[in-house]
Amino acid sequence: MIYDMIVIGAGASGMTAAVCAADPNMISDKQTDPASKKQLKILLLEKNKKIGKKIYATGNGKCNIANQAFDINCYFSNNEFFPYKVIAADDYKKVISFFEQVGVLVSDENGYYYPMSRQASTVVWAFTDALKKNGIEIHTGEQVTEITVDKDHIYKIKTDHAVYYTKNVVLSCGGSAAPVLGGTDAGLDLLEQLGAPVYQFHPALCKVKCREDISELSGVRCKAGVYVECGEKENSGSDHEKEFGEVQFTDTCISGIVVFNQSHIIGEALETGEHVRLHISPIPTMNKEDVLKYLRTFVKNNPERNIQACLNGLVHEKLGAYIIKQCDIRKKCAHQLTDKELDALAETLCDLQFEITDTAEITEAQVARGGADTRFVNPETMELKVVPGCYVTGELLDVDGKCGGYNLMWAVITGMKAGKNIYDSYK
Repeated sequence: MIYDMIVIGAGASGMTAAVCAADPNMISDKQTDPASKKQLKILLLEKNKKIGKKIYATGNGKCNIANQAFDINCYFSNNEFFPYKVIAADDYKKVISFFEQVGVLVSDENGYYYPMSRQASTVVWAFTDALKKNGIEIHTGEQVTEITVDKDHIYKIKTDHAVYYTKNVVLSCGGSAAPVLGGTDAGLDLLEQLGAPVYQFHPALCKVKCREDISELSGVRCKAGVYVECGEKENSGSDHEKEFGEVQFTDTCISGIVVFNQSHIIGEALETGEHVRLHISPIPTMNKEDVLKYLRTFVKNNPERNIQACLNGLVHEKLGAYIIKQCDIRKKCAHQLTDKELDALAETLCDLQFEITDTAEITEAQVARGGADTRFVNPETMELKVVPGCYVTGELLDVDGKCGGYNLMWAVITGMKAGKNIYDSYK
């Protein structure tokens, strides 16, 4: 038997592609008469024993499915503008509509969209029901090992269990991040077997390592403004956009969503040998003049208090102690501080800097950057230009998004486009 469509990978993008190819009414403004609908023979192959394994971990189990905020900084790719040829500013509405059609009621939380249940399992169950409803054949625990295509554009797909044939194949294998959730680089191998250009996977949305000893900051969390400075030499590079949010410190790493969102830039810069500094403003609502005024007033009113007390009203005590050490201040009492030392404290409180040496391993990353070279992918259909009938979706594309639902939104939109194009090709 020759299938009309085989999807490799039962993550969000693969399951979306399968459902949309089986039922075009899921995403079309013009409803197709069920009696006239083409019934495609669709097979979904998943190496894990269960489908949607990575979805369960999305948004810390709450599954942030989409985000209303949208600008040029939401996605990264070596083909810089490709993501914005695929996804538009109002496409979050399409994602919400899709999920509501499969039975997931969506709640709006300040532009972040979640299942009303706040459970990722709701999304997986809805996908499961939609696949079964549309008669999609599902094989789990089956690893694809080889893929070839003949001169008639029939694909031969070999797994560790069987051999299948199909007219169209959708590679939705994901990236190599989070192997505990099934992440591998198998998708790159399949792309290379078909002769499609790829970028190797590297960690993204991950914590970063610094040269400084930050062990004494372990466990500290603070609201901060964060930006990255990159250049061949210190103070020679360009500054990237500042983000605001929570920063977290471990024994050896700096973490938090705002750091995760900078990790793509950091990783790329380090690979090219650039000097990378992470700038953290632990009191982002105050400028240097405000801080300096506060410190001078404190010293005037509390001359005999210890120096640590000067900072305790501004930052976490561990962070205050670290900043005092960074400024090399060894005085004991507030009144002993010189104007130069007060200025140094204020400067550091507003701009705490760390030299970044590395990112976390890809095993600890939430997503991977790299994948199919998008210069060879049709942004309207997700079809490989160099291999007709082969489509690439989700994380296997060389596109990764910021935290906040952007990656799941990307997965669904690319799955929609692939599924719709395959269905339309049979009209």
